[in-house]
Amino acid sequence: MSIVRKIILGYVILIFIPVVTFGYYYYVQIYANLTQQFVESRQKILEQAKANMKADLTRIDSIHRLLQYNPYVTDYLGGIYESDSDSIYAYNRYISPIITQSLYANPEIEMFRIYTTKERVLQITDRFIDISALDPQSKEIAGLLKPGQGGWGVPEPGAREPGLVFYQNIYNPDFTEVIGLLELRVSGGLIRKFYNAAGGEGNWNAFLLPKQGGLPAAEGAIAGMDDETWKQLGSNDTKAYFINRKTIVNQLYIEELDVRVVVTGKVNEVFHAVKRKEIILISTIALLLGALSLAYYTLASTITKRILRLARHMRNLSDDNMKQYISKYDRPNRQDEIGFLTMTYNSMIRRMDELINNVHRAELRNKEAAYKVLQAQIKPHFLYNTLETIRMLAESNNDKEVADISYWFGKLMRYSLSSKEDQTVLAREIETVVFYLNIHKMRLQNRLSYEIDIAVDAEQIACPRFILQPLIENSIIHGASATLRPVHIRLQASETADEIRIRVSDSGIGIPEDRLHRLRSRLTEGSDAHSVQEMEGGVGLINVNERVKSFFGGASHLALDSEQGRGTCLTIIISKGRRVDDEIIDCG
Repeated sequence: MSIVRKIILGYVILIFIPVVTFGYYYYVQIYANLTQQFVESRQKILEQAKANMKADLTRIDSIHRLLQYNPYVTDYLGGIYESDSDSIYAYNRYISPIITQSLYANPEIEMFRIYTTKERVLQITDRFIDISALDPQSKEIAGLLKPGQGGWGVPEPGAREPGLVFYQNIYNPDFTEVIGLLELRVSGGLIRKFYNAAGGEGNWNAFLLPKQGGLPAAEGAIAGMDDETWKQLGSNDTKAYFINRKTIVNQLYIEELDVRVVVTGKVNEVFHAVKRKEIILISTIALLLGALSLAYYTLASTITKRILRLARHMRNLSDDNMKQYISKYDRPNRQDEIGFLTMTYNSMIRRMDELINNVHRAELRNKEAAYKVLQAQIKPHFLYNTLETIRMLAESNNDKEVADISYWFGKLMRYSLSSKEDQTVLAREIETVVFYLNIHKMRLQNRLSYEIDIAVDAEQIACPRFILQPLIENSIIHGASATLRPVHIRLQASETADEIRIRVSDSGIGIPEDRLHRLRSRLTEGSDAHSVQEMEGGVGLINVNERVKSFFGGASHLALDSEQGRGTCLTIIISKGRRVDDEIIDCG
């Protein structure tokens, strides 16, 4: 049997007959699946909207960190300033800009207020009010706050678009006494934005309900919902989504607000078009299948012959037989798909040897381009801290420290901007990070100490620029700056017959076990740095790891080890020719 008859016979037996016979039955059966998929997709939209809502809440309550770790705010709330003029100066100079910036970055905030607990605090404007003015409902919420944690509330949960309120205590610098209570009131626009993102538009309704428990029937009538659905929403056995005869319901619990959001829609408004067109759809499919069967047979008998001739020539193709395909049955330069395929096939044969060489060169260019991209992604985050340190020192005292830090910073800038080369020697990298450490030691004082132990000829080791600075920066930001106790950073370089190891270790707070596991996986798998940055940070480590692999080749890589509460160790392993298995680096 020819291939044409086989194709037609297979088409009739495997496609035409089953579709016509079981099409309608299948459509009826999958109707339930369609509804299930529909509500599941709505649930995913609701979950994504919840994630966006949590991100907005986190962005807003991050204002507390700006206030808690600002010494001028804690001094002001602690009543340290002896005169009103000092209080007013500190407020206008240091505190008011922070509040203004926070309100500008978070336009949803309707009211910003701090309730003070100290008697000596000067009450300036309506932003600072004595704690005695706190209303009973707010006192109840504030009394439930845990140390170091804030709390969100919904003052009017029955409103269509209720506003939100956030409370969190502000402590003195030693975290031994509450000196203030931060209150942020957010407009209903945030909930409206959440409703729209959750799909509560058009014929869909969205509203907030308590976590569980019975609901008054009158509220269901106001919401335009049937008694059966409202009763099910009020039961303790609440599902993420369900469908009854009249209503589609998706709901999700929001832990931060201790409420659940419910999105509802009418079944007949969603699926009425599908039911009306059911018969028309099945009839149309049957007619189309008949017409397509005839057309398919006509086209297949012509197309398959030409394809078979071309396939026969492909089977005979080898290194010793690179002749082009020419068929006497085809017109020259025939402008159809098969003719284009034949022309392309002949072109492929002519360029096969050249293509192999081009691919090799393209791989080298792609590797170099990837290296350039990885280099360009590294951002010197320490620049802003340095400028702030210079400003603070210049304002407070005119001494040698200002000249030193200016010199170190100038050396760093010259190293960063002057050279156009992509590589340097290890000695320059070490010199640069010493300047960088000196700057941060000036800022952190006794909280930071460091040690340099180099047991290699650093002047003779070529390396990419800026492979040590991101590791030192990681130790300072996530080690020294994240804790109030002193932290020691140690930079070591050692060499064996097989490899060179450059180790940066710190005695900071370490990395949680779950995040450490994810970072190790991304270092091993070579995750895209941009996506890592969006998800949870670590762009600097990923970039350094990729640049080390690209520059030194072989088994060279960046190894990461950390123990929570004891510190973190980052080790650049440069292989001298044989593969070094991934291992856990001992930071002792």
